[in-house]
Amino acid sequence: MLLFFDIDGTIFDDQRRLPESVKPAMEKARSNGHRLIVNTGRTLCNMDRRLDDFPLDGWIMGCGTRVIYQGETLTSMEYSLEKSLALMNLNAEMKLRIVYECDTAIYFDPRIPDDRNMRAFRDFAQQHGIARTIRRDDPEFRIVKMFCFADEETIRELEERTKTLGMPYTAIDRGSGAWEIVPVGYSKGTGIDFLRKKLGMSREECFAFGDSRNDLPMFRHAGHSIAMGNASDDVKAVCTYVTARPEEDGIEKAMRHFSLIG
Repeated sequence: MLLFFDIDGTIFDDQRRLPESVKPAMEKARSNGHRLIVNTGRTLCNMDRRLDDFPLDGWIMGCGTRVIYQGETLTSMEYSLEKSLALMNLNAEMKLRIVYECDTAIYFDPRIPDDRNMRAFRDFAQQHGIARTIRRDDPEFRIVKMFCFADEETIRELEERTKTLGMPYTAIDRGSGAWEIVPVGYSKGTGIDFLRKKLGMSREECFAFGDSRNDLPMFRHAGHSIAMGNASDDVKAVCTYVTARPEEDGIEKAMRHFSLIG
């Protein structure tokens, strides 16, 4: 079987703590022959080092834009510097409070004024050594996805204008005016499809564990979808099984329910 895991709110609880039961449960699952894949919205620069010694077989990153299996990158996407600058200019024209998630760093446009949300994003990136200010001559400024703080009307305009630009993006509502902006045609679900087909496995052999709205495509593309107990009601409603919260051993309990571990 292929087991796919979101990180925050799933492997780690809402306070970013690791429940004691998670790693042993994952080790048992892997010893039973199952393959374990992290499926995250984070891009390559933001790979979670807390998972370095976990029994993982691969990563789906950037909402399906990069797939890594047994240390090998099987597929990836990013826009060229020229196209990235064009997209940045569009966003600046719209005066968007937006962050650029690239594979090399998280980039910030110096023209965008800080507010509470932007400062929190910048503080996180600086703390992890992945914050960078955009320069037009930086060859590593190659946009994968973005994160934006705006109202819904502005986001719909952004979707239309990126389509006109020939670089279409779609938005995932993360709540409270926060939006994850992902290239059209990519999602946590497309990442599952790519990897399972590469490995010759069926949808029914896929189990997805998650808690948030950007996990919805992952749930739709897996034969078995597991919502953590801390997930919102709309996320729980589409899943085949609702387990306990992470800190209440939700991953271990779900694995036992599906007989993935004894």
